[in-house]
Amino acid sequence: MTPRRLNAIERLPQAIAEQVVRRIVEIIDIDEIVRKVDVDDIVRRVDVNALVERVDANALVERVDVDAIVERVDANALMDRVDIDRIVDRIDINSIAERIDVEAIAERIDVDALVRRADLGPIIAQSTSGMLGEFLGLLRRQVVSLDALLDRVALYHRRFKDAPKRPRALEGAEGNLGASTREGEYAGGVTRLLAFFADIFAIWGIFVIFGAGVTAAARLFTGKDVTLFSHRPGGLIAITIWAFIYFTFQWSVSGRTIGMAIFGIRVVTLDGESISTKQAAIRTVVLPLSVVLWFIFLVGIELRANRNTLHDRLAGTTVVYFWEARGATMGWLQPDN
Repeated sequence: MTPRRLNAIERLPQAIAEQVVRRIVEIIDIDEIVRKVDVDDIVRRVDVNALVERVDANALVERVDVDAIVERVDANALMDRVDIDRIVDRIDINSIAERIDVEAIAERIDVDALVRRADLGPIIAQSTSGMLGEFLGLLRRQVVSLDALLDRVALYHRRFKDAPKRPRALEGAEGNLGASTREGEYAGGVTRLLAFFADIFAIWGIFVIFGAGVTAAARLFTGKDVTLFSHRPGGLIAITIWAFIYFTFQWSVSGRTIGMAIFGIRVVTLDGESISTKQAAIRTVVLPLSVVLWFIFLVGIELRANRNTLHDRLAGTTVVYFWEARGATMGWLQPDN
C-alpha cells in the first residue's frame, strides 16, 4: 500500500520542528556540557553489580573471535614492551618463600615413584664400578712397580734379557697393546705373594661366615650351640677341604682366584692356554709345600725365566699378568736395555 502524501498544511509542523531542533543543536555548547558533567558522581551512581548481572558472559565469550585477536597481537612488540627488570624488582622472594609450605610439598611427593622413574640402580652401579676400577688400577700399578724394584735388585732382566717374556700363545699381546704394556708377561713375586695373602684372607672370611650360618641353623633346629670350631681336628679338616675347593674350583674355571683377580694375574699353562682341572688340583695339593718354603717360592720367581715355583713346575703351569700392567711412573724402575 502506497503511503499518502502530506499536503502543505500537514508538512508545516514537521518543518517547524526540524528548524527548532537544528537551532537548539547550534545553540548547545557540547564542550561546556562535558566539562560540567561530574564523571565521578556518575560512576558512583552506577550499580556495577546490577550491570554485571545483566551481562550474559557466555554470549559475550561466544562472540569473541580469539583467533582474530591472536592474529592481531604482535608478540615481538609485546615482548619488547615488557620490562623484565621491573617485574623481577617487584617480586618479593622472601615473601614467596615464607608462604611456601615446604612440609606440605614434601608430603605430596611420591619418593618411591620418583626413585623408580629415576632408575638410580644403573647410575649407582656405574659410579661404584668406576670408583672400584680406579682403585684397583692404582693398587695394581703400585704393586707392579714393586715387582720392577724386586726384578732390578735380583738382576732378573739382565740375566734373562734374551729369554721370552710371555708364553707362546700370549706373545701377540705386546704387538696389540703397545711395547709399554706387560700384559701376558710372567707375573712378578710381589704381585703373586700379595694375591696369595688376599686369598688366605678370603678363605678364612668365607669359612667364618659359613661357620656362623651352621651355628645359627644348629641353634634353630636343635637348640644347641654347635660350631665348626668346637672340635679342632674337625675344624682343621673342614677348612682344609674348603681351601682345596676354593683354589681348585676357581683355577679350573677361570684360572684366577679372588686374590689373583684383585691384583690382575692368572694361572695358565706353559704355552699360555687355560689350565685343566687336573692341573688345578695338582697345583692346589703342592701349594702348601711352596708356602712352607716361601723364601724358596719367592727366590724361584726371580731365578727362572718363566718365574715357575715348585707347584707351578709340578703342575705344568705359570702365572701371567692379566691386565695391561703398567707400573707407576718411576723411571729408575725401568729395566735395563
